[in-house]
Amino acid sequence: MMGKELMEKTILPMLLLAVWAWIAYHFCVSLEQTELWKIWMVVGMPFGIHRMYIWLLPKNFDIGGTVGVWVMNIIVGCLIGEVVVVWYILRAVYVLVKYFVSLLK
Repeated sequence: MMGKELMEKTILPMLLLAVWAWIAYHFCVSLEQTELWKIWMVVGMPFGIHRMYIWLLPKNFDIGGTVGVWVMNIIVGCLIGEVVVVWYILRAVYVLVKYFVSLLK
């Protein structure tokens, strides 16, 4: 059971996260300058957008206000995703440490 948990909670999520971060890195590099804030936002996007429970809906705005509200929704989703990514990394470290401790017993 421990090997399956190690695979499901450590190896596969961290491998997928590493691939997604690599894609985000190449997506956010412009003019040979790395913009870490953009990379961090893009990495958090798929983890946070679907976890938003309250979306601000633009009502009685012009096109600029509507776009601004949707951009704010996406930024909040990215910020939530950043917290989730950190949580996944901490969980992976915990499971990995627990696995190595169980091997020593």
